[in-house]
Amino acid sequence: MKKIRSNSIEQTTPLLRWVSEGQIEEIHFATLEVLERTGVKVDHPEALQLLKDAGCIVNENRVRIPSWLVEECIRLAPSKIVVANRKGNRVMPLEKNRTYFGTGSDLPYTIDLETGKRRRSTKNDVELACRVMDYLPNYDFVMSYAIASDTSSKVSDLHQLEAMVSNTIKPMIVTAHDEINMRAQLEMAALVVGGKEELRKNPFLILYSEPISPLVHTNDGVGKMFASFEYGVPVVYTPGILSGATTPVTKAGTIVLMNAEALAGVVMAQLKQKGAPIIIGGGATPMDMRTTATLYGSPETMMNYAIMTQLSQFYGIPNFTEAGCVNSPVPDAQAGMEAGNGILMAQLMGANLVHDVGYLEGGKTGSLTFLTMCNDFMDNARYMGRGTRIDEETMAVDVIDEVGPGGNYVSHEHTFKHFREEVWTPKQFNRSFWEIWEEQGSKSMEDNAEELAKEIVANHTSEPLNETIRQGLNEIIAETDKAKATSRRKK
Repeated sequence: MKKIRSNSIEQTTPLLRWVSEGQIEEIHFATLEVLERTGVKVDHPEALQLLKDAGCIVNENRVRIPSWLVEECIRLAPSKIVVANRKGNRVMPLEKNRTYFGTGSDLPYTIDLETGKRRRSTKNDVELACRVMDYLPNYDFVMSYAIASDTSSKVSDLHQLEAMVSNTIKPMIVTAHDEINMRAQLEMAALVVGGKEELRKNPFLILYSEPISPLVHTNDGVGKMFASFEYGVPVVYTPGILSGATTPVTKAGTIVLMNAEALAGVVMAQLKQKGAPIIIGGGATPMDMRTTATLYGSPETMMNYAIMTQLSQFYGIPNFTEAGCVNSPVPDAQAGMEAGNGILMAQLMGANLVHDVGYLEGGKTGSLTFLTMCNDFMDNARYMGRGTRIDEETMAVDVIDEVGPGGNYVSHEHTFKHFREEVWTPKQFNRSFWEIWEEQGSKSMEDNAEELAKEIVANHTSEPLNETIRQGLNEIIAETDKAKATSRRKK
């Protein structure tokens, strides 16, 4: 028998390309035209001076950025940013076609795991969500998921970071109310890892900041970004828009405007510090013209993200996007369809940081049950994203000849050797025959996910912080709260 020889045993990872390279270049040149002709508004004094000194046309706080400067700053931005976990292990290299999933932040409502009722989110919800994500393997990074609404509103973002670092070792992305609170969070992060220089070497924290669409860069938004660079902390600086409200309603127009805002951020970042670790992308959701709802789970949203991911790869800059966030208010069939579609597309297009996994109700409500369901959706997408291995072993010509016509493969050694890797096995899906399903309690996937979430909450804890660090975190929070209260009284 003549054997078939394979040229390679490597798998071919399927990658999604939504538009042509020529169309990407068209978007790029249109973006340069917007920045040079229309320009942006910048409310940060230092950034304004940096832009003026670099050759931009500055009239008060209106800045027109020449194309050559944009392209020069794109070249300066790093194409790879490595993020560590809380223990200093460099676990998340952000580079082309490496995809990582995590939640979003700041959900005002939570569906209570015990009662099933929707209520205001609390700090405990941040803690529980982080414990669930710490346990589930397909969450690579965490955001706060919930708002710590039962804490002082002046420093609720600091309470959220304390809850995060206390309940997971995974990399994390934070939001901050303003530059003062961002600097407090940077102090907290440095305390956790043993100092500012240790944080600079292996940052486990990423800041999420954004401009205000259309084309406005705020004092706080830029200030938080600049403060983070002083600590070597990467920054997601991306717009969050509503197509038809804060951008043109057309998909191409939305992407051009968002890209202009993101690249203006790249320019300011590189003028502040050459090689500053910046991440682009954004939240490209249309607005439902009937209800004004933000359409997180819509096909238009994922089509926009596919193009924006191609843009970031064209520039060689890591990107931040969304998937697994849905408009359904509960973890139902609609939620599963919206989340599954988005997560699979994000995996296949090679997006880097994919956040907002597990959002319900267009980014208003969280659910530990849905968070747990999404773990299987991500696992499925990753399985498909690995592609199909084609080589002499997997084509199995000799095995087919051994079994022959009319045989079976159930007992063959080749099946035993490969079935675990060749047949995806979900943790929470129902695949039993009806009678067996009934015997096991007639449970839905949502029932299975709820049980797993309760089990995790009851039994899983992350590696704890020592008491000295915990005390230090609380002191930073208290001092910031007190300073803000004093400042407010003086005003």
